[in-house]
Amino acid sequence: MYRRSTILAVPPAAAFAAALSLAPVLPAAALAMPMGGSFTGRVDSQAPQVLGPNEVKLQQTASGINTGPGTPLDGARVQWVETVTLKNGQGPVQGTITFTTPGGTTSSLYRGTVTTDAQGRVTATGTYRDSAATGEFAGTKGKGSFSLAYTSKTDFAGQWQGEVTLPGQKSSKR
Repeated sequence: MYRRSTILAVPPAAAFAAALSLAPVLPAAALAMPMGGSFTGRVDSQAPQVLGPNEVKLQQTASGINTGPGTPLDGARVQWVETVTLKNGQGPVQGTITFTTPGGTTSSLYRGTVTTDAQGRVTATGTYRDSAATGEFAGTKGKGSFSLAYTSKTDFAGQWQGEVTLPGQKSSKR
């Protein structure tokens, strides 16, 4: 004997909601969010090596402060360790920037280009990618861009912006 079955039409949204209610509860994936800041710095040490006419390689360190109201890195101490190779005042820069707060550190590798204009103003632009982090920043991932301009022979100011994924918060065990 033939039985007639009834097919219920279930709206896709309701079917999706029902499937979600049956799925195991998984932690939400961390999402990248825009983040940025401004910084000021001062060259602490510089070791020039003359490579040829109008060409010099500089190993230098600098330190400063990051500002970025509302970000976890607001007020962080910043340290740079870099190598700059200039020919006629232009050339590549690469190094590591480290932000230090009471809760931990985050470091990024960066690469860019240094330019000196006809008036002697020095600027740099480039990109960065997070490479290491400790403390509350352990697991931080990010990348973005930066720009800076020297305001004197040793002082500079700049900004950075990018996409950052902060580590998830740990749940308490009560």
